Amino acid sequence: MCGKAAISHLKWKHIYAWASSLSAPETLPENPANRINISPSRLRRKSEPDSMIWESLPAIYADGDIDRPTEAVWPFLPFWSKGQLPRNKDGKLISTANARLRHTNQAFAPSYMGAWSKDFRVLIPVSWFYEFDSRVRPQIPYAVFPLHASFWMLCGLASWFTTTDGIKKMSISIITVEPNKILKSVGHHRSPALLRNQAEAVRWLRAPKSEALQLLRPFPEESMGVEAIPMGIKIPGNEKIALPECLGASRI
Repeated sequence: MCGKAAISHLKWKHIYAWASSLSAPETLPENPANRINISPSRLRRKSEPDSMIWESLPAIYADGDIDRPTEAVWPFLPFWSKGQLPRNKDGKLISTANARLRHTNQAFAPSYMGAWSKDFRVLIPVSWFYEFDSRVRPQIPYAVFPLHASFWMLCGLASWFTTTDGIKKMSISIITVEPNKILKSVGHHRSPALLRNQAEAVRWLRAPKSEALQLLRPFPEESMGVEAIPMGIKIPGNEKIALPECLGASRI
């Protein structure tokens, strides 16, 4: 799965330079804020709706002929959740941060099929993401970063919702697929769907579903790096983490 991500000196102009086949708007928004410990939106206290902490990730979506950048709420909010974190019929919160690719019947769980059927796909650029070794206790956190680029381009699904203030916003889920050998080596059983080049970025946004599905597969091991991270990354919102040198300014 992908339950945490980082944004480090990520600039829209660099993203569109890499994905040069995308049609950028004439004016780009402010660059995403630097945050190295982004978790999905959450209730600080589950019994108190007013304790909500909303989190976001950068995203790009097809808007007519323009591939438009935005800040999108993470996780995905289905239309029936009315702008709140989704719950099942018993009132228990449902995790929609990740949309697992299925290989039988429908491509995704019912919550995401509206977005999939309407081709509401998004690109989600992040500097790196985190995975946790489930084989040990306590679980060891790892940063997973690209060796030949300064950011990952993830595949996602999106939905629109309206806030209590009447503002229309986007929410997103990161699609997950089978892990490659690198992720298996650190005890993980799922991986974000990672795109390999600019041509794939355009295809993910605009190609027919049958072609888009072909992009959802494990990423090549030779282009992926992993590094153990201090345990403090497990604390949501904790930005005081000593990053290893491989995640420093030399990657930008």
